[in-house]
Amino acid sequence: MTMNSPILATAFMVAAAAFLAMRANVVAMSWKSMVKVRSRQRHPANTKTQG
Repeated sequence: MTMNSPILATAFMVAAAAFLAMRANVVAMSWKSMVKVRSRQRHPANTKTQG
């Protein structure tokens, strides 16, 4: 029983690290897409003010 506890703790830590890494990836991708959307929205406004 003493061998299972460290193995379970290690498995839990690995799973938590993988979950956090995936969540950080999702947040980064959504932030990049928001930046793209904002730049698309700004660009026509800039051309209208220049023209």
